Amino acid sequence: MNWYFVALLGYLLYSLVTVANKFLLRQRATTKPLVFTFWISLFSVFTFLLAPFGLNWPGWSWLFFDLLTGLVFFISLLSFYQALDINEASRSSSVAGGLIPIFVLFFSSIFLGETLGWFQLLAFILLVIGGFLISLEQGKLGFHEGLRGQKFIALTVTFHAVYFVMLKYLFEHQDFITGFVWSRLGLVVAALFILIYPSWRKMISLSAREVTGGISSLMLGSKLAAGFGSLFISLAVFKGSVSLVNALKGSEYVFLFLITILLSRKFPAILREKLNGAIILQKTIAIIFICLGLALIVF
Repeated sequence: MNWYFVALLGYLLYSLVTVANKFLLRQRATTKPLVFTFWISLFSVFTFLLAPFGLNWPGWSWLFFDLLTGLVFFISLLSFYQALDINEASRSSSVAGGLIPIFVLFFSSIFLGETLGWFQLLAFILLVIGGFLISLEQGKLGFHEGLRGQKFIALTVTFHAVYFVMLKYLFEHQDFITGFVWSRLGLVVAALFILIYPSWRKMISLSAREVTGGISSLMLGSKLAAGFGSLFISLAVFKGSVSLVNALKGSEYVFLFLITILLSRKFPAILREKLNGAIILQKTIAIIFICLGLALIVF
């Protein structure tokens, strides 16, 4: 399977995770960004189920780099959920989603020597514009509503871009299973370090006690989908261009838009999708941009 189809499958799973998170983030047990990031990271331990399929010992120096890659990803996740906690989700997602691919392209050209041809660069531009348009929603005060917590957005963009460049770099020197599994161990280690601080440990303990059977099942299913989504996105990075894989993130919002429309009638209080002529036009133009960008990659 070509890397762009693998990436699309990963972003489809991420869109399902986002829908699940809309439910989870309304629950007392999972509202705090640190708690949410902790459980996401801890579930990464199940990545070791891939060990029989080709996990190798990378050596101490590469192990340190792999763990550091996972730690960078942990910081990017925590920063993103902090931004979501103080902003409307659409505001944080549109700004971060629009800037991350640009930073990935910049960092990968410097540190990896990755270059895009003219058609690939045009595809990149179309995908980034489309991704920004489809994720941008009008806030309560309009499109010009102030973005709060800029430092968390800046941390999210920077660390997310650095993470993907580091991931591509380790894949250039390790096989996929080895690089993916050991880097995910970095997430687990970062999560366990949270438990060192008594106040944070108490917060995690309280969240564990507040989890009900329904929430735990949804959380488990969500993290399973997130795990496979991360696996497919990482595989796409391993096989293809790290810049274009990130630019394809706009497809996640296309999937999310369609899924939300399908489910919004059943869960109107949680999955609100405002639709009017202007919004439909905006989303349609965005989808056209994304489809054109994808077509340039495929053909």
